[in-house]
Amino acid sequence: MYRCTTEDKLADTSFHYSILIKRVVTGLILGALAGAVQVWFFNRDLMYLWASAAAGGLYMAAWVLFTDWLRLAGGKVILGAVAGLLAAVVWWAIAVHVENMFIQSAVAGLCFGAAYAWSDRRMT
Repeated sequence: MYRCTTEDKLADTSFHYSILIKRVVTGLILGALAGAVQVWFFNRDLMYLWASAAAGGLYMAAWVLFTDWLRLAGGKVILGAVAGLLAAVVWWAIAVHVENMFIQSAVAGLCFGAAYAWSDRRMT
């Protein structure tokens, strides 16, 4: 009987792609929901919806890239914060072109990225 170990799964590149695709789709859905809240309840432009969807997908893709593929040091919480910062920069670049919003979106990206990574780590 053959047992499939974690090393066998990691050697298979389709394993990585399936995780990446699942996470990106999850990020797009969660980002679109956050963008819909901004558009409907806060009367923002439609660009906020697209920016949130793009940032959500990028966050999940960056997090999988940093933690599963590159296996960077620093722990999942710190890498989640870095992925959140990248997502915040993308959100800011698409939705808002005002200088004072960059700092707010960067801080929010760091906090929410680290919080998501921390909560995901606790569930596993």
